Amino acid sequence: MSEHFSEQAIGESYLAWCTTCSRMTMHRMDRVTVTSHASKPGPCLEHGPRVELTKAQAQRRAKQKQRELFP
Repeated sequence: MSEHFSEQAIGESYLAWCTTCSRMTMHRMDRVTVTSHASKPGPCLEHGPRVELTKAQAQRRAKQKQRELFP
């Protein structure tokens, strides 16, 4: 169960466990829900949020991997 904090903590940074880094890192505090007055740890500030690739970028990377496998 995640830990919830007061509304004053929204936008501040907080030390929390990062599942991606597998260690304690600084996280931004986000609002729990739109109408809520509570906050919880958001994304890790060290590696940032994941960025999704566009369809063209994904195809380009797949072609590059194919070239590496079959020169």
